[in-house]
Amino acid sequence: MSHFSKIKTNITNLNVLIKTIQELGLNYRFFTSTDKYLSMNHQSKPNNILVYKLNEFNKESNVFTFTWNTSEYILLVDLDAWNLGINFNYLLDRLFQQYAYNIVVNTSSTSGFQKIKEQSIYDGSIKLTLQRWNNN
Repeated sequence: MSHFSKIKTNITNLNVLIKTIQELGLNYRFFTSTDKYLSMNHQSKPNNILVYKLNEFNKESNVFTFTWNTSEYILLVDLDAWNLGINFNYLLDRLFQQYAYNIVVNTSSTSGFQKIKEQSIYDGSIKLTLQRWNNN
């Protein structure tokens, strides 16, 4: 018996979310609420995203779905059918951390900052050093 869990997120930036999904080695496809899949062409995309992983036989294994609720993405997952061989909580932590990292780097870049150093800490956190030159 399947049980779908909805997880509220603070994810709002579609471009950063797509970048994060790709950096985690996952694939995605946009779809409408009627489950009609669309191409990965950004001109015709709705806001809902199916995230999947290809197995060794190039078959898709659905990982989770992001659905847009007009202000943020809701993560929808069927934990009973999930069998990717890794801990879901670990994947979720990595997803949120990588998304936050990408938001910080993206926002700081548009504000004139440049990443000069990045260090992974033993506890799983990331220390990021940014700089911006003042043109006075």
